[in-house]
Amino acid sequence: MTKKTKIDQLKLLAKRYAHASRSNQHEALDAIASELGFPHWKALTVKAKQGWMPSEEELAKADIFVREFFPSLGGKPQFIEQSMSRPVSEPIKAGEINGHAYQLFEFSGDIRMEGDGWRILLGEADFSRPVVEIEIKHRGSSPANDSGFVENALAIAEAQAVKTRAAIASDWPRRSTKPNAKGEVVHPLQGDRAAEWFCLHCDGKITGAQIAENLWHCPSCGASPLNIFTSPWWLEGGDEEPKAVECANDRARPEPRVDVVDSRPTLRLDEESISLFLRIALLEDATNPGERLGALLAEITVDDENDAWIIFDEDLWPEDKDPDAAIAVADKLGIELELAMTSMTFPFTWPGLGHVTASTSEYLGHLLDAYGKHGVIVRNNNDHE
Repeated sequence: MTKKTKIDQLKLLAKRYAHASRSNQHEALDAIASELGFPHWKALTVKAKQGWMPSEEELAKADIFVREFFPSLGGKPQFIEQSMSRPVSEPIKAGEINGHAYQLFEFSGDIRMEGDGWRILLGEADFSRPVVEIEIKHRGSSPANDSGFVENALAIAEAQAVKTRAAIASDWPRRSTKPNAKGEVVHPLQGDRAAEWFCLHCDGKITGAQIAENLWHCPSCGASPLNIFTSPWWLEGGDEEPKAVECANDRARPEPRVDVVDSRPTLRLDEESISLFLRIALLEDATNPGERLGALLAEITVDDENDAWIIFDEDLWPEDKDPDAAIAVADKLGIELELAMTSMTFPFTWPGLGHVTASTSEYLGHLLDAYGKHGVIVRNNNDHE
């Protein structure tokens, strides 16, 4: 490989790096030069004119550096394919901070860092607010109570977020993250081109530079690229107007929000779950299709104190049959259970047929025979038989 070819290879790598890092080409050239030990690209070119030529090892070093940010370099799977194919429970990095172990995960552009009883969540967008979660049982002992520990953890998480965002940008067209002279950018998913964009979520009006800078998330509300459009079509015919999004010139990472959470599985014994347990128990009590229909159609009511009433259809549930499984469930829940009978609207004619067999298939056969002889059968196409 000639000297010119090797320098051209470095320029190509710089172009890929500029695409991924959303930087100008001259900044990318300086980054490549720095990786090879030069203060900037100009110093590298001066050295090249004096006869210096990058070795194969130095070319490989530059290639590895760019590949960290441009994972599809060389025809490898694109970032999103790599992200979606990786098991959710598989960390991309692990280590320690002040003796506290951590694991770092990435999924679909979001970063999750966690240790014993704490985690840090960092969204895909550049200016997303970090969230620090402390498990409630570790509230007094968690290292995440220490601001210094959190800063060190955030530095690691954000370094990974930079690479992740660069990988996302490398999957997108270069013009999606770098406005042209008119301020126009190309939507990375839809392909539309415009200098002004609108957020479906907050009705914000956003410039091309603003949306590109925040990786196509709304700078105002954080809505994803799926909510960003070239016109506020949802406001047509109304009195509301889009609101221009204001962004500070010196935007910095927002201060992390700290939440004390309880992520243990929680069983909520409320009206919905109590009703569900009772209906499951009724199905357990039912021994034939008629009773199973009675279990499915019974009215179950749960009051504010979680006491319950079950009202059966007298044609479906035998009046002298106690729903033993439902009563046992009520006892285990520590609630009062009242039973009642009423006459409801039976879904099929001849309710007695539901009690002559334990088989639903046989019951259906009896119904089809009865309707065939004495009534009408209507199929989905509304043809009568």
